[in-house]
Formats: sequence, structure tokens, C-alpha cells
Amino acid sequence: METDSSVPGNRNMEEGRRSGRDAHAQAHAPGHELRAMVVFGVGAQVYALPVGDVHECIPAPALSPLPVDLPHLPGWFWLGRTRVPVIDLAVLMGARPPVALHASDLLYRPLLLCAVAGMEAGMGAHPGWVALLVDRVMDVMQVRADAIMPLGIDRGAGDCIVGEIDRGGEPPAIVMEMDGVLRHSERHRLSGLMAREEQRAALWTADGARDV
Repeated sequence: METDSSVPGNRNMEEGRRSGRDAHAQAHAPGHELRAMVVFGVGAQVYALPVGDVHECIPAPALSPLPVDLPHLPGWFWLGRTRVPVIDLAVLMGARPPVALHASDLLYRPLLLCAVAGMEAGMGAHPGWVALLVDRVMDVMQVRADAIMPLGIDRGAGDCIVGEIDRGGEPPAIVMEMDGVLRHSERHRLSGLMAREEQRAALWTADGARDV
């Protein structure tokens, strides 16, 4: 291909810089901001949570029972020196009837570990942790804020559903937010349940040793 040597060599570079700035400005225009979403499955439905709500994905360990019988709270586990309550999203979202979970039921069901404001940590320094038990974690995807479309259905489950993401030929992902998964009153109740568990354990703990 022939080139015109009379054209200054830095012209295309400057055009590239301009186009790069234009692309950057477009990406940061209102509604064009990118949001990272964790995509996961519960039953036959696909959901998504903002990455900022999810600290990490971990295998489900053996769970200790809570001092009350709530079908969507199968138990808790240790994270360092903090007890972390587990919420079974399949039960909370009505995708599966409540049943007692055994160790074999948790082998292939991961946990999404989330830090929740408004919950007091027990013995740990971090503000309250909650783990969401899901059926499978599928992807982390970047979506534009204006690509999250509103839903014309019952938001349900504590108003945690805020929209949906079109995934091309795949089923859409229903977008959730942790502020809706646990209402303010529910966070206080869950904090109280964990505090009761620590008080009960303290009665059986000698010299400050941690119960197991």
C-alpha cells in the first residue's frame, strides 16, 4: 500500500489520541459506566450481583445450626474468629422448598461471601459477613449501567430485584442488590441471632478457647 510522505507522521498519532479520548469520554458518559457483575444460578434462574457486594466466592463448608428454625437460614460457619450466617437463596427466592441440608448437599453449591452494612461483627473486626448459598457461579461480566433494564414483575424477596441484563442468546440475568436481600430489620435480627449463639458458646468455653 502506498503512503503519502508529505503527511506528517504524528498526524495519525494525534487522531488516535483524539479518538481514544472520545472513546474514554463516551465510556464515562451518563448511563455508559461499566459495572462488574457476578453471574450465578439459583434453580433454573440466572441472577447477578454487583461485584462490590461480593467479597469472594468460596466452597461451602460444614455448617453449624442456628438457635432458631428458619428455613432459609441453614446455619453458620467460622471465618477466622467470626461466625458467618448462611442464607439459602433457593429457599429465599422460592425456587426450592425448605429441606434440611446435609454435608453432601453442600458439596457443589458455592457461597458468595458478602459484607453487609448494619450488621455487627461478633468476635471479628470486620463489619458483619453474610454468605449466600447458590447453586452455581457462572461468570463475572462487565455491563453498562443503562443495559440494566427494569422489570415489570414483583420484585419479591425483600425488594432485592432491581432489573435484568440481556445476555444475548442466553437467558437474561436478574439483577439483585444486597440492600434488598436483607432488610434493615432482618439485619438486626440476624445480628441478634449470632450474638445469642456467641453467648451460648461462651457458657461452654473455657479460658476463652474457641468452640468448634
